[in-house]
Amino acid sequence: MDALFVGLPVWLNLLFFILGGVLITKAADRFVYSAVKISIATRIPKMLIGGTIVSLATTSPEFAVSFIATVQGKSDVAIGNSIGSCIINIGLIAGTCILIRPVLVEKKRILAQGAFMVAAGLLVYALSGGNVITRLESLFLIAGLLGYLYYCTKTARSDMSNPDSAAQASMEGHKINIGKQFLLFLVGAFGIILGSSLLVGNVTPIAKYLGVPDLIIALTLVALGTSLPEYVVSLTAAFRKHGDIGIGNIIGADILDIFWVLGGCSLYAPLTVTRQTRVLDYPVMLIMMLLLLVFRFTNRRIERWEGATLFGLLVVYLVLMFVYFA
Repeated sequence: MDALFVGLPVWLNLLFFILGGVLITKAADRFVYSAVKISIATRIPKMLIGGTIVSLATTSPEFAVSFIATVQGKSDVAIGNSIGSCIINIGLIAGTCILIRPVLVEKKRILAQGAFMVAAGLLVYALSGGNVITRLESLFLIAGLLGYLYYCTKTARSDMSNPDSAAQASMEGHKINIGKQFLLFLVGAFGIILGSSLLVGNVTPIAKYLGVPDLIIALTLVALGTSLPEYVVSLTAAFRKHGDIGIGNIIGADILDIFWVLGGCSLYAPLTVTRQTRVLDYPVMLIMMLLLLVFRFTNRRIERWEGATLFGLLVVYLVLMFVYFA
């Protein structure tokens, strides 16, 4: 993905990087607005919307970057981008969004989706025990993806056919042009992906110019770059008081980062797992996943101090990585 931008002057890489960020920001506003309208019109819960179609769109940059890295034989970049995105999604994105506004999420929804998220994390950790994720093992991840999509489809159908849900539909829902909102949703998604391509394509040349190792690039700058769609969407959702879309998007993105991204990449070619990933990246990812669920079930909502805890854990992780592995 960064091939188009290699060899350009660094100032031009910085310019494209900024343009990508601006495009993502503008597109995300339309993206979230349309997602809310679709949720109202179809009576599908906003968290489920966030965990499916929103997450699929915002996770596309992670898949593109990791798959290209796999094709190029860079397993550390492919895995680092995926696992790094999971960590950033919870530590940075969920942490700062909750700091902006505490989030109230329906317990039943977060329990079901959270169970898929933790199961995905535990599964990829177990599959990495032999220091490589083989093509055969990738089938377990693909099966997890199919299971998650089946759950989402079944739940959506149940919600749409629920007579109580139908009776409570507002007049606003009846007036929504669902076709128009889907079109605007796709336009927003395209803008996010295009902006991400500009941003991610210029992150690596800039970082390499500074002499940063590939794995550290993947776990930090590339993972941050590919996670910007989730970040902007979740921030926009938080400011618009639709934090459940943001949390649903984060959980859904983590599930897809493992099942879809790593499953698809390891199906194409076996992925070698580094010592750092086994002893640091995986454990931190799992701790963050569990904390996100625990925080929701200990209170009515996820409070600001809990968001600060997630963000603080991210800071500790970055310090450990740069001190012991850089």
